[in-house]
Amino acid sequence: MSSLLTNTSAMTALTTLKSINAQLDATSNRVSTGQRVSSAADNAAYWSIATTVRTDNASLSAVKDSLGIGASAVDTAYNGLNSILSDMQNLRLKLQTAMQPGVDRAKVQVEIKNIQDKMKATADSSTSSGQNWLSVNSAATNTSYQAKPNVVAGFSRAADGLVTFSTISIDVNAIKFYDLNASSITTAATAGQVYGSTSLTGTAAFRPGDAAVANRGTADFSGTNEVAFNLTLGDGSTAKIVLNKDTLASAAVNLKFVTTTEVLDAINNQISADTDATALAGKVKASLDTTGRLTFTTAAATSGTTGQLTIQNVAASTGNTLVDVGFGTGIAATDARIGNGTNAGTSTGRGILDTVDSSTTFSISSIDISNLVGTDGDTKLNGIITQVERALAKIADAGTKLGANKTQIDGQKSFVDTLMKANDRTIGTLVDADIEEESTKLKALQTQQQLAVQSLSIANSNGQNVLSLFR
Repeated sequence: MSSLLTNTSAMTALTTLKSINAQLDATSNRVSTGQRVSSAADNAAYWSIATTVRTDNASLSAVKDSLGIGASAVDTAYNGLNSILSDMQNLRLKLQTAMQPGVDRAKVQVEIKNIQDKMKATADSSTSSGQNWLSVNSAATNTSYQAKPNVVAGFSRAADGLVTFSTISIDVNAIKFYDLNASSITTAATAGQVYGSTSLTGTAAFRPGDAAVANRGTADFSGTNEVAFNLTLGDGSTAKIVLNKDTLASAAVNLKFVTTTEVLDAINNQISADTDATALAGKVKASLDTTGRLTFTTAAATSGTTGQLTIQNVAASTGNTLVDVGFGTGIAATDARIGNGTNAGTSTGRGILDTVDSSTTFSISSIDISNLVGTDGDTKLNGIITQVERALAKIADAGTKLGANKTQIDGQKSFVDTLMKANDRTIGTLVDADIEEESTKLKALQTQQQLAVQSLSIANSNGQNVLSLFR
C-alpha cells in the first residue's frame, strides 16, 4: 500500500544509495592512493606492521648512507696507500743503486728526499669527510682522533623491540703511515729476511735474452754449472746449499731447462733434508717475492740472535757466485748479506714511515745516506734496505686490512640494498591495492550509483502519483 507519512521505497533506495556511495568513496581512495590500507582504520594490524617496516627501512637507508661514507674513506686511504707503495718501491731501487761502487750517495739522497716528501704529501692529502687514516695525531689532547673508528654496517630489531646496530671497525693504528704523537705500541716478532737484488729470471743463468724463446726463464744445469752458498742463523745453525745437476735431479724434469720453481724446490729440499745438529729444517724457507727475487725467510724471531740470517758464497764454488741466483756481484766469497729479525715486545713508535728503527737510527721518512761511506757505510746501507723491505711488508699488510674492510663494506652495502627491497615488497603485500580489481569495482559502483539515484527518484515520485487521484 502507499502511505503519505512513510515512503518505505524511498527509504530503502536512500539506504542503498548511501551504501554504494560509501563503497565508491573507499574504492576511489584506493585507486587514487594505490593503497588498500592507508590508515589504521582500514586494517589496524596491517597498518601497524607496515609502519614498523617503513621505520626499519628509514634506518636501513641511514645505514646505507653511513656505508657510503665509510667506503669513500676506505677508498681514499687505499688509493693513498697504493701511491705510497709505488714510492716505496722506487725508494728501494734508489737504495739498491747506492750499493754499487762509485755511486755518489749524496746525489742519490736528493732523489730519496724528493720521494720522502712526496709520500708525506700523499698521506697528508688522503682525507675523506674529515677523516685521514694515513697521517694522524694520536695525542690524548686530540679529541677528534679515533684509533678504531666504526662504520655503521647493519640494523636489526629484536622481538621485544630492542634496536641494535652492527659496525665495521677500522684499525687505524695498524695502517697509519705518519703520527705526530709517539706512543707505546705492541710489536710482534718479525722474521729475518734476505732478499736478492735481481729477479731470478732476470739473471744471466736464466737466459733472459736467449735467442731461443723456450730457453728464457730457465737455467741449464745439465753440465758442470754449479752454485754453492751457505745459509747461517744467528744461533750458528748452518746449511750449505749446492745447485748442480746432482742436487737438481730429483726436483727438475729437464736439467737443460730448470725453472725457478724447481730451483726453489731443490733449495728447500736441501734445507729440510739436512739432519746435522745445525740443521735449518723448519727455520728457513726459500721463496720468490712479488717481483721474482729469491728470498730467504726465517721463522718469526724469538730473539735478536736466532732471528739473524746470513747468506754467503762458498769459496769453492767453481767460479759461480750468488749473482747466478740474483744476489748481485757485490756478494763475493768473503762478503755476506745479513737480515735481522726483531723481538716481540712493546716499543715507542709512530706510524709505519716515521717510526725510528733502533738498528739504523732512521725512520723511513728520515733516511739520509749522503754521509754513509766505507765498509761501515755499506753495512748501515744494507740495514736500511732491510728496514725498507720490512716497511714494504707492513704496507702490504695494511693494504690487505684495508682491502678486507672495503670488501666487507661493499658486501654489506649490497646486502642492505637487497634487504630494503625485500622490506618494500613486504609493505606492498600488506597495504598495496590491486589496481585492476579496484578499477573494475569502481566502474561497477558508478553504475550501481546511477541506478540507485534513479530508484530513489522513482520512489519519491510515488507520492505525486497518489495526489493525482484527488484532482
